[in-house]
Amino acid sequence: MAARAEGPVHHENSARGRLMNAAIGLFARKGYAATTVREIVDVARVTKPVLYYHFGSKEGIYLAMMREALVEFVATMEGALKEGGTVAERTMRFLDAAVTLMLEHLDVMRVVEGIYYGPPQGAPYFDFEEIHRRFMDMLTGLVKEGMAAGEFRNGDPEDVAWAIVGPFEVVRGMSLCHPELEFGRERLARLVRVIFEGILAGSAKEQVQ
Repeated sequence: MAARAEGPVHHENSARGRLMNAAIGLFARKGYAATTVREIVDVARVTKPVLYYHFGSKEGIYLAMMREALVEFVATMEGALKEGGTVAERTMRFLDAAVTLMLEHLDVMRVVEGIYYGPPQGAPYFDFEEIHRRFMDMLTGLVKEGMAAGEFRNGDPEDVAWAIVGPFEVVRGMSLCHPELEFGRERLARLVRVIFEGILAGSAKEQVQ
């Protein structure tokens, strides 16, 4: 079972890295609007001019955070797609990579959730839908490949992709709201296997038991 990450794990212990970690943690706990530049620099143990040098403003550090999250997400997902195996195996690894990345960056996910679904906080515009579109495009591509290979039953690829992504959304939501229940990689794999029972063709079904 993947451990719940308590904060960002990919930023180096430099002034810039500490500023990014501080901002992510504060945005996740207090919200973007309620977080001040003073609080960010105090947690990061730097001065305001250092923040202005690296990011320009609170808006700049927020946008840098989101751009880094998008780049890391796309790189992780594309890397998972390049691995070999059956389409079912690759789909399982694709979803596992996505949930692993999410569990490593729960605070970033909390920032995204708070701004996307919560009340307006005055944060600068960021196209959150781009992350969702890329994720679903990649997953739908896997489904189409599985159908073409005779590994998945024929049907509407988008409908099947939405069915497969359902378990990921369950694990994502439970990890954010109820981390003590430890919905993680193992639970995701079990739930996806349940979906596969319905969409895999006969011989392919035996390979994921």
